[in-house]
Amino acid sequence: MSAVPPQLQRLALRIGNAAGLAPDALASEVKAALHDATAEAGWLPPERRRADHQRYARHLLYGDPDGRFSVLALVWDHGQMSPVHGHLCWCAFGVYHGALTETHYREDATGEPPVPIGSTRRSAGTLSFEAAASGIHRLANDSGAPAISLHVYGIGSDRVSSGVNRIFS
Repeated sequence: MSAVPPQLQRLALRIGNAAGLAPDALASEVKAALHDATAEAGWLPPERRRADHQRYARHLLYGDPDGRFSVLALVWDHGQMSPVHGHLCWCAFGVYHGALTETHYREDATGEPPVPIGSTRRSAGTLSFEAAASGIHRLANDSGAPAISLHVYGIGSDRVSSGVNRIFS
């Protein structure tokens, strides 16, 4: 495995410094840190750029030792998408390479599956931040080329697989 890139070290340090801030300041600082990390192409090590042809790949880049946040690279082969989901913790992402489509949903009052309410095309460098339990969305790579996004979750790396998403069917 490669040495930790300085861009990832800076990203983790900045998010660690922001972790105790009020929600609005936290969102602003995390987005600024992701902006800088996604603006500089080519630093993500090759082993963290690998796609999985069955489903999008999740690569843990950094787990805060105090369990306050985790940084992941998600690699999307063309045609891959996340399930429709909401976040149980705060979440931010920035597109590092390629483009993704984010579709937003609203929960249906009758208990039916969430209803799409709009989509946003997110190219390299675009960012998003959502407070815990504040929205429902799906990310998809509907382009003809792979895409990579950097995600920061307000949860320790030991809980990423079970404490991040609320999946809708």
